[in-house]
Amino acid sequence: MAVEASEASRPLADAGRATVDFAAATRLLRRGASGALLVQVGGAGFSLIVNVLLARLVGKSQYGIYAYAMSWVSVLVVLAMLGQSSSVVRFVPIYLHRKDWGALRGLRHGASGIVLAGSIAIMLAGAALVLALHDRMGSATLQTMLASFLLLPLLAQLGLNGGFFRGYKRAVSSGAYNSLVRPVFLIGLVLVLALPLGLRLDASGIMLANVVAALAAVGCSEWHLSRAWPAAAKHVEPSYEPRAWFKLGRQLFLLAAIGIVSNRVDVLILGGFAGADEVGPYYAAVRLAAIAAYGLTAVNTILAPMIAESYAADDHATMASLVHHAARLTFVVTAAVAIAIAIAGYWVLGLFGKGFAEAAYIPLLIILAGQCVAAMSGPTGFLMTMTRYERQASWFMALAAVLNVVFSVALIPAFGLIGAALATAFGSVAWNVSGLAFVRTRLGVNPTVLPLGEKR
Repeated sequence: MAVEASEASRPLADAGRATVDFAAATRLLRRGASGALLVQVGGAGFSLIVNVLLARLVGKSQYGIYAYAMSWVSVLVVLAMLGQSSSVVRFVPIYLHRKDWGALRGLRHGASGIVLAGSIAIMLAGAALVLALHDRMGSATLQTMLASFLLLPLLAQLGLNGGFFRGYKRAVSSGAYNSLVRPVFLIGLVLVLALPLGLRLDASGIMLANVVAALAAVGCSEWHLSRAWPAAAKHVEPSYEPRAWFKLGRQLFLLAAIGIVSNRVDVLILGGFAGADEVGPYYAAVRLAAIAAYGLTAVNTILAPMIAESYAADDHATMASLVHHAARLTFVVTAAVAIAIAIAGYWVLGLFGKGFAEAAYIPLLIILAGQCVAAMSGPTGFLMTMTRYERQASWFMALAAVLNVVFSVALIPAFGLIGAALATAFGSVAWNVSGLAFVRTRLGVNPTVLPLGEKR
């Protein structure tokens, strides 16, 4: 999946060369997306096995506590990365295009330092807040939340390393360590603790096991990234552009923070209104439905640096063709996976335990419908963030997040899990429709599966 820096940075010279380059880019897109999809599907399989195993092992209530804590971790880890995991995806192709090896090395050092500082600050602040509110939560929730904060710097570093791999168009490596390596370590560790050692695990115990698994995954990821780093950028004097990194990172941080809050607010508000017993089945549905989005995520993994590269080279034609081709590929995969999940979903949810399928199957179908709408709309978010419209992307995402919160507060008390799923679907539609309208107007490209043509 690796692409040499010289290949990644060559601009298109003429129409004939553009055709060749577009054909090569299309092949790279398909290979990269296929590899990323295999990693994510494999990771989803391991994740499903892990979550079924954990739900069976600790029971519905303890699993709900674990799911609730992991939802908070998913939100906080995005805040801890301060937008750097997305920022490096845009800067790496630019530095490769310029052959600016000193800036590339400085980017790795600087981004890692920013992420580590952000992680530690949020970890300490979160732990202090939880301890201050200890009398409002049970001991199991308190212990699990405290253990979950240890995950923050590890998951943040995994996310940053994944961003570097994406910038180099190494689609498989970008997700392998978080989606495959970490779940494999977690499965092995939990089985060893529960079977040969006979330990009785609870929510805090499996969270600590997750910390150990993440630590092992970070070590593997760092080793691989060091080996994959360009030789010219290994020993050169690093140069730093903190103002540029923070300027872009600030906008991408806001966008990512809004996005993760929007994606998790249903679980968090459901937990506030209904408690852990309701969160467990809904979280299982969310995790299962996420498999349908892997087609979109897999394509975007390799597409994002290609958009940045085309935009930097002022090659609008290639960018427009790539995103439209990517949208068709994404929608076919997403729709096929969504149909398969809809057929098998009731049975799969039943594997989690008694009452999961009855409570969560209808919400699962609603979430799947939202995934299909997102795939149909195409990569509107990356078209904005990988060009120069990251600020506008954050506005549209903020609108969707506000709508998600409003609908969640309005619908969850009356409709429970179904209300949470509907609120998420409404927010997703708002984000995709507003983003699509903007991309069509400003960039003049058609990122959808529909034959809308270009406006430019």
